[in-house]
Amino acid sequence: MCIAACVCLPWSAAGSIRSSSSATSMAETPAKQWNPFAAVLLLAGGLILFAVLAWSSHSSLRALEDETAMRARARMSLLQATVVLSLLKDVETGQRGFLLTRNETYLSTFREGVAGLDPALARFREVSSGLAGVDALREELQPLVMRRVAIATRNISMFPQAEPEVTTARNELLDEGRATMERIRSNFRTIETRLRDEIDARNRVVGATMKRALLTSVLLTATGAFLILAAYGLLQREQVRRLRAEEALREANARLEQAVASRTAELQQARDEIGAFALHLDRGIEAERRRLAREVHDQLGQVFTAVNLLVHQALQGVPGRGQDLERIGSLIGEGIATARRIASAMRPPLLDDLGLGAALVHAGRQFADQAGVHCEVAVTDGERLSADQSIQLFRIVQEALTNVARHAGASRVRIEGGADGERYRLSIEDDGHGLAGEPSASHGLISMRERASLAGGELALGEGLSGGLRVEVTLPLADSGEAEDADPDRR
Repeated sequence: MCIAACVCLPWSAAGSIRSSSSATSMAETPAKQWNPFAAVLLLAGGLILFAVLAWSSHSSLRALEDETAMRARARMSLLQATVVLSLLKDVETGQRGFLLTRNETYLSTFREGVAGLDPALARFREVSSGLAGVDALREELQPLVMRRVAIATRNISMFPQAEPEVTTARNELLDEGRATMERIRSNFRTIETRLRDEIDARNRVVGATMKRALLTSVLLTATGAFLILAAYGLLQREQVRRLRAEEALREANARLEQAVASRTAELQQARDEIGAFALHLDRGIEAERRRLAREVHDQLGQVFTAVNLLVHQALQGVPGRGQDLERIGSLIGEGIATARRIASAMRPPLLDDLGLGAALVHAGRQFADQAGVHCEVAVTDGERLSADQSIQLFRIVQEALTNVARHAGASRVRIEGGADGERYRLSIEDDGHGLAGEPSASHGLISMRERASLAGGELALGEGLSGGLRVEVTLPLADSGEAEDADPDRR
């Protein structure tokens, strides 16, 4: 933990130096901050003017479209009124020609005119609807046209009859037809005048709108372009100033990075030396444990055995000392078992004699007997590990089992290990409380992580298949030569 703090220190210092340098630079140039601010204001003003120009152009275009549409309707209404009047003239011409010449050809002209009046009037009503001053005249025109057609039809139907009464009635109808036609022509003249006035008014509005749009476009475009050019000039000046400041900052950062790199290299070297010393120290501790375990197993075992023989020789055959002999033998047996247990805890002999798999199977059985937790062990390929890796994995499993017994509340534990390509994976998984029952900063986990790092690997925590905690250690597999060099007992 101290090493990590030392390594992080220069980067923190570098960040502080950079922040201090930036703060100093900002403090030295408060008067120059108006340049970018003014440029932003000018640029924003130019963009706003262009936005206003776009909105104004859109509004003018919509107004032109509306005025053009109304002008087109007025022109179409004028054209359609002319069509209706032309058809009425055909009706009147057909009637008059037939009455004067009795030629059936005029009747076809009459019938064509009558047939075309209804659709022509409907079209005229459609295109002129809503035009100011035309609706009332159009509604007044409709019955007059129908009346004129009815009079002409009646005159033609009365043509074969020569009675004086019929002749008088026909003359009256002719007079009424002329009067009706005159009213129709007067109505059409009024409609034509109003439609032409409407067209002229729309033309004036369109012209004024186009002039206003052109003037607005020129003014807004010129003003916006001026503001943007002014903003560009200010930004160019600011860019030159910033480039100079950035060049000075790059030089300062280069010097700072060089100092930080030098300090980081020194700290990394110190960290490597500390790691090597820690590994050497751990190897020394394990060697001393191995020696003490052998001393305890061999010396104390021999002493207890010798004492047992001497006591048996001294008390054997002595009357009344049989029970004392049995009690002393039992105590000596417990001492021998205790010595063996201490020796096994300090350095399991199975780890040196039979390898990691057998040692973990034995440790799992002991854990199951002591903690009452079912333990399954399936570990292979232990011979491909170096001695340092084997002992570190064994200690990690010991610490993990201790954590399971203390914190997990589990009923089952499974230990799996084996080679996976060029790496070795070992996992300890329980069905207990999971990560909630194991603080991430506990001493046990810190110890396991450090041991995994000493072995050249890494340790990861996760959730097991049964919801408990899964501890997985991944190590690079050692070459056979490296494994033999790292393990004195294998030479």
